[in-house]
Amino acid sequence: MQLIIGNKNYSSWSLRPWLLMATHDLPFEEVHIPLDQPDTAARIAEHNKAGKVPVLKDGDVTRCH
Repeated sequence: MQLIIGNKNYSSWSLRPWLLMATHDLPFEEVHIPLDQPDTAARIAEHNKAGKVPVLKDGDVTRCH
């Protein structure tokens, strides 16, 4: 699984699934997108057209906030 998140200290929505997955020792790759960069919107749009994080990808299945 791949979890695409923003800054955990700025985005509680990103922190929540990360904390759940880390606490339960679920195997996942964390993809961190800094929220305060000029390319932030473009990088998030690569994963979610709505421009929001978090995004969870598991094979062909994608779930977005």
